[in-house]
Amino acid sequence: MRFPLLSTLRRMTVFFLFLLVLGVGWSLYAFFGPPGEEAAPFLLTVSHGTPFRQVIQTLARKGAVSSPETVIFWSDILGLARSIREGEYEIIPGNRPYRILWDLVAGQKYYRKLTVPEGFTIAQVAARMTRLGVGTIDENLALMSDRDFLRQLDVPSTSLEGYLFPNTYYFSKGSTSREVLSMMVSRFWRVMVPDWQSRLRERGLTVNQGVTLASIIQKEAGSSKEMPLIAGVFLNRLHNGMKLQSDPTILYLLPHRHHLKAGDLKIDSLYNTYLHEGLPPTPIDNPGAQALQAVVFAKDVPYLYFVSDGHGSPSIFSRTLSEHDRAIRRILRDKRGSSPETDSQ
Repeated sequence: MRFPLLSTLRRMTVFFLFLLVLGVGWSLYAFFGPPGEEAAPFLLTVSHGTPFRQVIQTLARKGAVSSPETVIFWSDILGLARSIREGEYEIIPGNRPYRILWDLVAGQKYYRKLTVPEGFTIAQVAARMTRLGVGTIDENLALMSDRDFLRQLDVPSTSLEGYLFPNTYYFSKGSTSREVLSMMVSRFWRVMVPDWQSRLRERGLTVNQGVTLASIIQKEAGSSKEMPLIAGVFLNRLHNGMKLQSDPTILYLLPHRHHLKAGDLKIDSLYNTYLHEGLPPTPIDNPGAQALQAVVFAKDVPYLYFVSDGHGSPSIFSRTLSEHDRAIRRILRDKRGSSPETDSQ
């Protein structure tokens, strides 16, 4: 005997189970499946107390999530909705929805990247920090010369010039100027190890004098290979009571200029090493590890002079002034009457 009603119920049950499986499968596909539409990466800020639904709706509006309600549903089921962390995140719409959510749960925050090239000054570093949203230029420069802050960082100078170690640094949104600068100075002290400091003292130099000399070498050297030689020349001149006569020390006073004019040599400043003996009172830039190492392990050379063409060619080193003058004439002759943009000591 057949029971049409039972047969119909079975068919309806199977049909509804099929729809259920299909619905679950589609929602899982929407959650774990392909990414949303092609869109440009963007930064997402999740503040404390931001509703989860608002976060997902923002992701959907920017093209990172194509089925926001499905994402909300599975996030509730998996307990992700209550686990996302505040912070700033880089969202790449090409990622799958679960991958984006996982980054929010794991706290894979977006880190801002600050690159400090060798030879940058504190003014240049301050400007880069400001462009990344860390303080204003004036605030950063003021902190770089704050006596209490310098004392906390064990910096033996009147500013952080010379102690912001050139490197690439990463920090999250909300990092303060104090935190970012401390990071750079901490890196400097990891390079300027106690053994190097002892070697500087053996040369009759304080740490600040060593960093100052390194900052000059950073600007003078055409290549890292020449740095220990140039360090040797400058040390010889210092020991002999000769003026360093280094163009970069004057250019430090003229930040928007690249070459000196005759009148610049008469500028009355302790940074004018054509007028004053010895080192400038502070570093003139932030030297890299090779320049610092060049001072610590300077070559013992017989030279008192060097000259370069200012375009990366090897410098010519000389023992006497007459040799130095011949080297200058040779470079000028090679330029065949072009403007003599030379750096000479």
